[in-house]
Amino acid sequence: MKKLITILAAALLVFGVVSCASTKEIPENLTAAQLFQGGQDAYSDGNYKQAEAYYNKILDMYGDNIDTYIEAKYELGHLYVKTKDYKKAFDTLTEVLSLYEADITGTLPASFKKLSTIELQKIPEPKLTALIQESQK
Repeated sequence: MKKLITILAAALLVFGVVSCASTKEIPENLTAAQLFQGGQDAYSDGNYKQAEAYYNKILDMYGDNIDTYIEAKYELGHLYVKTKDYKKAFDTLTEVLSLYEADITGTLPASFKKLSTIELQKIPEPKLTALIQESQK
């Protein structure tokens, strides 16, 4: 019986180590489209840390393009809602929305404004209210 418990404990330990999501190095020569695809693939696989790394890499490499910046920020906000990191989600999504408020040319892709609003509504009401109040201080 002791041997069985030891084997089960070892198996659980190995499974835990293998199943932990880790982040792999992201190549520097990828296009924004390839990075978005990598982020979406990682997100679909449940590897949220890797997805976050891809979206942050997009911001680092291609963040000077406003359309790319907004899309990457939205994806991060969406990811933070999914992982229930509501503070980061709120900050990220309200940043996206503030870019639309400042857009005097009206040329930003409208879809991310609507999607960001929808994601904000997924934050539980008491948490959202607290975050709004905190942001107004």
